[in-house]
Amino acid sequence: MSEQPVSNEILVEQLEAALLDDARNRTRHPFIVAVKEGRASKDQIAGWLHQFSMWADPTNKLFGVLWANCPDEDLRQGILENMLEEEYGESSKTSGHMKLIDSTLTELGWDQERRAQDEIKLESWLLRHWFEVVMCNRPFVEGLSALSFAAERINPLVFAELEQGLRDHYDLTEDGIMSIAVHASDVEEEHGSLGPVAMSRYATTKQAQDGLRFAVIHTGDLYYNQYNVWQHY
Repeated sequence: MSEQPVSNEILVEQLEAALLDDARNRTRHPFIVAVKEGRASKDQIAGWLHQFSMWADPTNKLFGVLWANCPDEDLRQGILENMLEEEYGESSKTSGHMKLIDSTLTELGWDQERRAQDEIKLESWLLRHWFEVVMCNRPFVEGLSALSFAAERINPLVFAELEQGLRDHYDLTEDGIMSIAVHASDVEEEHGSLGPVAMSRYATTKQAQDGLRFAVIHTGDLYYNQYNVWQHY
């Protein structure tokens, strides 16, 4: 294997190919296919979404760590915009993402009592713990790329499939679908653009690129695995 770093263009292509491998391609996860075909129950969708919120909400708050550790003003601005969208829906002109999820869960039949009974599953805990490690304890470029590239860059593709399935087979209102639709929008695409920019500046050595590959691919593996929580419901 070459001991020389590859160009940023090749690095991005390698990572995209890895994330779209069948082993970790979330667009083809059995849960996504089941929703797209109308085979998943509302309870399974609600369970998956509640588990999603249990790792995503604490992870979103770690944007503050990335912002504090970011050396570049333009990237800091992007991180701040991302954080404001997650907390308040500023870019999408909707609402905080956890509030949107609350509306979806309510329409799917999960009240506060049902949510309180649902403890975090191992699959969700593993992803939550990994994001804390990579965002707080690994090099800045690895933390940002794990979140921006492995998660948010792929989210529009995944959530577009979910949104279509929900519209075709489930009787949710526009408010009920919004928590899914906002992740399928161009807002999420913008968030996914931060990773490649950071890579071009801070993953320029063989060692840095090797660490980055692990961070991104490991995130993809754990994120795919987290979707398996639908089997618990």
